[in-house]
Amino acid sequence: MAEMSKNYLHNELQRLDLLIHREILRLRAAYQLSLDEFRGLYVSDQQVDALLRENQGSPLVMDPAELTNRAAELHHASQHLLEEDSRWLALRREFDLSPADMDLLLLALALETHPKYETLFAYLNNDVTRKWPTCDLALRVFAEDAEQKLKYRRALLPHMPLLSSGLLRPIAGADRGATLSCGFTLAPEACRYLMRFPPVVGKAAEFLTRVEPHSGWDQLSVASSLRLRLESVPDILRKAGGDRALIVFVTRYGMGAENISQAICTQLQCPLLFFRAEMARIADESFRKTAQSVLLQTRLDDAGLHVSEWGGLFGPEGHATSEAHLLISSLAETRQPVFLSFDPHVRWRELLQGKRKIVFALEEPDFAERRRLWQELGQDAVSDSLAADLADRFVLGPDQIRDAIVMARDQHSLRHGHNGCLTADDLLESARAQSDQNLGKLASRLRGAHTWNDLVLPPATLRQIKEITAAIRFRHQVYSTWGFDRRLVSGKGLKVLFSGSAGTGKTMTAGIIARDLGLDLYKIDLSGIVSKFIGETEKNLDRIFRAAQSGNAILFFDEADALFGKRSEVKDAHDRYANIEVAYLLQKMEDHDGVVILATNLSKNMDDAFSRRVHYVVEFPLPNAVHRERLWRGMFPPEAPLGDDVDFKFLAEQFPLPGGDIRNIVLSAAFLAAQDASSIHMRHLVPALGRLMVKKGKVPSSTEFKQYYSWLTAPE
Repeated sequence: MAEMSKNYLHNELQRLDLLIHREILRLRAAYQLSLDEFRGLYVSDQQVDALLRENQGSPLVMDPAELTNRAAELHHASQHLLEEDSRWLALRREFDLSPADMDLLLLALALETHPKYETLFAYLNNDVTRKWPTCDLALRVFAEDAEQKLKYRRALLPHMPLLSSGLLRPIAGADRGATLSCGFTLAPEACRYLMRFPPVVGKAAEFLTRVEPHSGWDQLSVASSLRLRLESVPDILRKAGGDRALIVFVTRYGMGAENISQAICTQLQCPLLFFRAEMARIADESFRKTAQSVLLQTRLDDAGLHVSEWGGLFGPEGHATSEAHLLISSLAETRQPVFLSFDPHVRWRELLQGKRKIVFALEEPDFAERRRLWQELGQDAVSDSLAADLADRFVLGPDQIRDAIVMARDQHSLRHGHNGCLTADDLLESARAQSDQNLGKLASRLRGAHTWNDLVLPPATLRQIKEITAAIRFRHQVYSTWGFDRRLVSGKGLKVLFSGSAGTGKTMTAGIIARDLGLDLYKIDLSGIVSKFIGETEKNLDRIFRAAQSGNAILFFDEADALFGKRSEVKDAHDRYANIEVAYLLQKMEDHDGVVILATNLSKNMDDAFSRRVHYVVEFPLPNAVHRERLWRGMFPPEAPLGDDVDFKFLAEQFPLPGGDIRNIVLSAAFLAAQDASSIHMRHLVPALGRLMVKKGKVPSSTEFKQYYSWLTAPE
């Protein structure tokens, strides 16, 4: 009578040892294992016998029939022990495993329990390099007749539970199905599970993080109406049983989808895995294998799975790739809770067509909600007025606001220790850091240092610009608090047109507005947007407006007539697509909720439909003599050494130049003075001014330069 163990795995390993011993005796009896010293290069019979003697003791049983009976007794006992082993029983039920499947898992797991099995498998495979179980070895060890051999071979087919789930991984011959030479090994996730290793909490890979959720609904920063709907999700999932719906969040980063998933899993009392699909796609291993491993771990741990950051799994047009369809097909078959976060602009509905799903649109919180979040999450550090200012400047989600406050505290501690309270500057800096900076790939950020005192414009123009600044500052109060957003279907953003000759201060004014409001200003590079390829311009524009929306940035289109020019009569396909581009841009402008400033030298070239969509049109006139003198004086920093002979009144009255030209002249004269190792004098300003006139196609004359004309003709 075989000695029984109270542990299922130990009992089954004893049985396996007996069956391996039986197969060795059979082969020796048939002379298929010779005593040739070079056999298998090479594992000796004596070495194998010693390994078998470890469990059986001495002397070894040499009767195959007795070994068969002992193995049968152990296996019968194992069936009762199985009911007491939660891991093996759960595995059998979760993957609907047959007795043959269980035997094959045992054979693969044996390698992880004792190094002797490598030697025994190599011995039975007649090859010292093949230290793993094969289909042929499994048939010889477990199958008693042709019918049983068929069951074991069928269990190793690619579409059967062991291989399709990833519990077993093929080593060789995977492309040929269950061939006799096909080797297999146990998946690391299954090994960890069956060996009862503790699960990895935290970051398990670049693309996978495991958490034990503990946050409840009270810790979610969501609207009460949305919370009521979310709180019903756990009950829906419990009642659904095996036919669970996919929980879909249509959102962008920072809107709280991850915390909602944790709250649901907390109520379901299950762990949660966060899977970053794009990171898995670019990993070293194939996406199919990576996804299979993640899904296997989800099933083994009975955990929820949150999939986000799809990236390249949606193509350039927003269509789902074959990899995305593969992942969704696998997810739809799991019994565990599955949460999917999609960007609103991808075609996720096509991907989930025909799949059971519950969809939640997590929209950006409005001004009132953002102000409440800043006050609630910031506690005593954020005053009412500061919360309103932050909510007005930055369109951030709940998670982003929480991250901004944590970052502000950390930065304040680094600078000042634990002394003092958070300042408005700390919070503004951290809030700006949370904004999406993807615009940097499509535009250049303008970091202006000018202030309102540097702006030299007529009083009426300056007053209009300050009105625009106030409109940007208080637009959320007007739309949200005063309810004007309910009167508008779209077009809640602010569109401004600056029109005037080059150098009249349009770009500088845009920079001053952004600096005053504490927002980033991005100048759009038209050369990077406009494409000769049909449809590419529209794609680039779409990326810009999306990035600006999430990045809380002001968009500045210089020389906007290149994009917003009048639509022409259609004479060929190029005209038609050029008109489509203008129409598309007009629509994006209409829908954009942010601030867009456009600058043009010729406002009459702008399309009429665009003019109707602009809230403010500001004309930048050429400066008069009084303004030009202010510009000349203001161009010299206090540190610059200025000669006493510089005649600002003469320069302002004689030369009707815009501020941009004056800036260039002053800078050129400064370099000349530095070369002479002297202060900046009229002898430096006059040649610089003359060269600018020549560049513009004018010939400097003595009538204009008067007594300073000689400096134009002075030898080098």
